[in-house]
Amino acid sequence: MGGVYALAAFGLSIVFGVLNVLNIAHGEFLMLGALGAYLIYVATGLNPFIIILLIIPIFALFSWIFQRLLIRPIKGKTETEILIASILVTLGASLLIEDVTFFFWPKSFTSIPYSLPTLHLGKVMIPTLRLYGLGIIVVLTVVVGLFLKHSYTGRAIRAVAQNVDGAQVVGVPTRKIAAMTFVIGTCLAAVAGVFYVTLYSMTPYMGLPLTVKYMVIVIMGGLGGLTGPLAAGLILGITETFVGYYLGSVWAPAVAYIAFIIILLVRPQGLFGLKE
Repeated sequence: MGGVYALAAFGLSIVFGVLNVLNIAHGEFLMLGALGAYLIYVATGLNPFIIILLIIPIFALFSWIFQRLLIRPIKGKTETEILIASILVTLGASLLIEDVTFFFWPKSFTSIPYSLPTLHLGKVMIPTLRLYGLGIIVVLTVVVGLFLKHSYTGRAIRAVAQNVDGAQVVGVPTRKIAAMTFVIGTCLAAVAGVFYVTLYSMTPYMGLPLTVKYMVIVIMGGLGGLTGPLAAGLILGITETFVGYYLGSVWAPAVAYIAFIIILLVRPQGLFGLKE
């Protein structure tokens, strides 16, 4: 679960860090990715890890349309105006996605009934499905991080994040880079949804609470890095598990909100961020 949180939060961090857009509908993209994976599995019976390869192009197209219609029109304003407008626009989109999804699937849909043999290490039993999922999440996060750090497109994305006007002066196609950044962030959330639905059942209204958790992870990990969101996601997932086990499941959702308040008060730059 920590890996799922980290992967989706990494996508939110990229979009916010580059575009100054706080996408409140980010959790809905995970929910839609899970729903899409579930429907594909029911129709075809494909391995969930293969379904990921189908989900990525579908959500690349969906996120490009979403960015073109809702995000691109608010660009060209001041940073504060862009941030506020993005919150309002994506919040409205989030509510719309939830209601439309609920209209067609009014009940929660179960997890994908796919399993692998359990790994036994003495008295410890480790579900290999979760182990493989975590491994793929870590590899995917590292690959995206290396792409952003070493590729030409990645350097262009970093240039836009640092100074959009300067990037335009040196010939960076900022509109294309903005669209590509949003596509990458959305696809990461959709892929995280595939892993989520292999473990848990889904509901149409789970997106907003997940978005809050992603924001906590971004703040906890600090903007601008790869290690921060991954480590913060794992910390939050493990903490929720221990709290749910020892204090009861009703207390587990409160962990993110308590961590959110403590980090803002004690270390607002995040566990791995730097002061400016």
